[in-house]
Amino acid sequence: MLFGTFSCGHQSPRYVKIAHKITDDTAKKLAKEKNLVLIGTGGGMMHDIQMMAMSFNFYHEVNLQEARELVVYAIREYLSDINSNEKVRPYLHNYPFTAKNVEVRIFLYEPDRNTLPPGKIHCISATHGSISYYVRGSEKYSRKNICEETYEQALKMVSLDTK
Repeated sequence: MLFGTFSCGHQSPRYVKIAHKITDDTAKKLAKEKNLVLIGTGGGMMHDIQMMAMSFNFYHEVNLQEARELVVYAIREYLSDINSNEKVRPYLHNYPFTAKNVEVRIFLYEPDRNTLPPGKIHCISATHGSISYYVRGSEKYSRKNICEETYEQALKMVSLDTK
């Protein structure tokens, strides 16, 4: 039996290729600077670029403030790379892109790649301009949202913390 994917000659629009290049470049930078390991990409690009997304694994335990700093850094870098790219601007649904136009998810593990114990932050999810921080629950596959804030609130707290 033969399995495969056939494109039937369909090529992605130019703006999709530009968006993928920006995402790839940002992911490489975040891997080098923050040890974030890219595990997935996505976006909303039906007629223009409405949203761009990245998901990462991170192999370190973090507290809430460290989680906040990590996700804010990733979002800031992504937005900077998108908004500074003149080739993509005509295709952006809105310019400049804001935190509402990007999604960043970070899944956290022990340095040895094992699952973190219950009560430790295991997922950071930034979507639609809001950031949620989840700890692993005591039951298998359970989680609890310990904090939800807007990107602007998180950015303010990170900025205050670095002063």
